[in-house]
Amino acid sequence: MKVLLVTLDSKFIHANLAVRYLKNFCENDGYNIEIKEFTINQQIDYILNEIFDFNPDIICFSCYIWNIQYVKEIAYIIKEANSSIKILCGGPEVSFETNKFMEESPYVDYVISGEGEITFKEFLTSFQSSYNKLNEIKGLSYRENQNIIINDKREPIDNLDVIKYPYDEDEKFKDKIIYYESSRGCPFSCSFCMSSIDKRTRNFSLERVKKDLSLLLKTNAKQIKFVDRTFNADYKRSMEIMEYIASNNINNMTIHFEITADIINDEFLKFLEKMPVNMFQFEIGVQSLNGDTLREINRHMSIDKLYYVISNIGKNNNIHMHLDLIAGLPYEDYETLKKSFNGIHQLNAEKIQLGFLKVLKGTKIYEERKKHEIKYRKTAPYEVICTKYISIKELLKLKKIEEIVDKYYNEKYFANCLNYVVNNFYSDSPFDFYEDFSEYWQRNNLFKVSHSRKKLYEIFYYYIKEINKLTCEFVDNMRYDYVFNNQYEELPGFLNREYEDNYKVIKRKLANDESFRSKYFKNAQKDDRIINNFRLVKIGEELVVFIFNNKNNIFERCKTYNVNHIIKGNENE
Repeated sequence: MKVLLVTLDSKFIHANLAVRYLKNFCENDGYNIEIKEFTINQQIDYILNEIFDFNPDIICFSCYIWNIQYVKEIAYIIKEANSSIKILCGGPEVSFETNKFMEESPYVDYVISGEGEITFKEFLTSFQSSYNKLNEIKGLSYRENQNIIINDKREPIDNLDVIKYPYDEDEKFKDKIIYYESSRGCPFSCSFCMSSIDKRTRNFSLERVKKDLSLLLKTNAKQIKFVDRTFNADYKRSMEIMEYIASNNINNMTIHFEITADIINDEFLKFLEKMPVNMFQFEIGVQSLNGDTLREINRHMSIDKLYYVISNIGKNNNIHMHLDLIAGLPYEDYETLKKSFNGIHQLNAEKIQLGFLKVLKGTKIYEERKKHEIKYRKTAPYEVICTKYISIKELLKLKKIEEIVDKYYNEKYFANCLNYVVNNFYSDSPFDFYEDFSEYWQRNNLFKVSHSRKKLYEIFYYYIKEINKLTCEFVDNMRYDYVFNNQYEELPGFLNREYEDNYKVIKRKLANDESFRSKYFKNAQKDDRIINNFRLVKIGEELVVFIFNNKNNIFERCKTYNVNHIIKGNENE
């Protein structure tokens, strides 16, 4: 019996966790199980060819909101081509309203709902013995004499350590994102989230987590992304895991956690001060600052505590923070969302992620969609169309604003000129800047095509010029941002290229000056060519040297120093 586990990831850099769990959980039982990992960006004909080349008896699809439409089409074609191949689907997208899914998808023979490891293993055992005990397998749904049979629900696994380490030690993960979990479930009951369905948190033992991490940290992955819904639910356990990572992260991988900020205490804050720069990322689900919305979605959050914690973490300049808002939640209209945005904008986090409500089966919001007149798209990812509180025009407007925030705020390539504009002209409402700027993009058809980073600077410059806010200070700040973030790109004309060109002769002298080299390039050898590792640019009345020797630090892409005193000495020569 040949079993094929198939997943379609959203991007090539992702490594699917679920199918690896299933394979490794059954590896000692003699089954011929293979994994084929694709992406939703690949041609369906290519995927079909790869699947049929394996000649499987059973094909098992891992189903999520980002791939379910592709899975349905591929499964349909497979069944039409060869009705003897059995199709099994599992994952969050088919774990709820299973009967409806199977009625609408007659080409699917079996569905596993909920946690799949034990159910999958029992299913393979039964399948191999001619379906003897399908009715006894909890968590399984199947067809029998044209009827759909839904078995009893399977309870979650108590001892997670029985689940084996998901990855093969010889797998190559260079430049990929590896998903990992140290716990399952969530202690909170956010009404929009599927994790709220399993209200009990279960942990892998710390011994097991450290053993797993010892292997993961030796890979060449780009990032390890913990999928724990609230990584810091047990803060002492979280500190022990982070301490272990910091001590063993030999390849300096980025580690991403989802945390709840307002439950962090001072002991944890003190601990975070000691963590390495640029190693950890925190994704913090704020969702809204509107009290009515927070109560309705079961978020019992202290906003004052949230501000206190985020501000304190931010002071250390060592942990990258992403703050999430969700548009389309109950009682959240355009104006209250604007207030929420302004509230978190002042915290100066590295990223503000404005998302849009997904109405997911099994959640409280799904059950109460009529109460709040939530209209949503009928195909995955079931995104909100409009609600009682916010119109489709307002949500579409927010999508444009979200794109501007992502291009100009989140990448930090415009930090100084953006802060200058917001602080001087939009200090009462930063949201208004992004709204106005998005309308400029709309008027000039700028959303229709992609733009280089250089073009984004130009667009910003001419927008500020159009609204009569173009000052010498703005140009100085943009010139600083441009050089700081673009080591090899020469200044464009609109930023006064001569502010760098006039100092090229002095720059060459400085590259060979012993006092300059010893002060700013301490580790450089005498014969090292350092001239390409710094730039000399006039910013306002100051001459600034930009040193590009720290590019891996997201908090400090390069270092800058006022060198007027050196320049005067060279000019006198």
